[in-house]
Amino acid sequence: MLRWIFAAMAATVFLVAAAAWSLKPAPAAAPVAAIQAKPTFAPSLFGTLPDGDIEPAKGELQLNQALLRRFDYYLATVGERSLSDIMAQIGQDLDRELKPVAAKEAKRILAQYIQFKRALSELANNPAIAGQSIATMRLRLAAIQNTRSRFFNRAEISALFASDDQQDELLLDRLVINQDTQLNATQKAQKQAALDAKLSPAEQQARAGLIAHLSLAANVQSARSQGATANQLHALRSASVGEQAADRLAALDQEENQWQAKIDRYLIAKANAIHALPNTEQNTAIQKLRDANFSPLEQKRLGAFE
Repeated sequence: MLRWIFAAMAATVFLVAAAAWSLKPAPAAAPVAAIQAKPTFAPSLFGTLPDGDIEPAKGELQLNQALLRRFDYYLATVGERSLSDIMAQIGQDLDRELKPVAAKEAKRILAQYIQFKRALSELANNPAIAGQSIATMRLRLAAIQNTRSRFFNRAEISALFASDDQQDELLLDRLVINQDTQLNATQKAQKQAALDAKLSPAEQQARAGLIAHLSLAANVQSARSQGATANQLHALRSASVGEQAADRLAALDQEENQWQAKIDRYLIAKANAIHALPNTEQNTAIQKLRDANFSPLEQKRLGAFE
């Protein structure tokens, strides 16, 4: 849950707002060799395969994080696709990979999960648990857990969220170490290593992958700030994640730049309309600008930029 704590909390769609409460990394993208050339559910999912392997149970429902990862894979596209489309797509996955009774139960869990996400978006507006101190983070985590208990029973919470809770406590322990002014760098490293030793082999591998990902992102950001060209950024990424992955990241860069340019033009035009028109005409003029520049789905994302 704490992977939601530090992300931006400006999203306009409730599921995006709920996602703003998370800090843990999203599941790794599918290996390049496994990516199939087929239409994707949403543009942001291009070059990926659905997270959450729910097939090993041979059609029976297993309540675990893999199920939630499958939900989140599609729920991350809110703003690109409607919630009804997303639920229908998840339902198709469940019907295809699970037996009918198991699929029906999984859809019930999905409905509860979406209600939970809605509640989290409301919780995000609570000023009593805002802030980045360790004490506030613990209060926020407790509030999230209390909210969760409204939608899931104890067995479901244990199966779906126990690993999250364990990692959240580990994260808080890491932050306590990092902020301890009485420890020098060597002592902090020793204590962090002791925490790492508590991780399972799979968790240690996931942590190593996250560190590599964050390191690459930091290197790219540093290179950008120093004026690196697109070719130089591609070479930096290619050396770390391979040529095909670097190509996909470059394509995402281009899409992001185009989107940001469109947003900038819109915000300038909106400011001019507000300045030039009386209050009674501003809303109509702004909506005309939105309709002229953005699709209905794109308009759902505008609130975060306005």
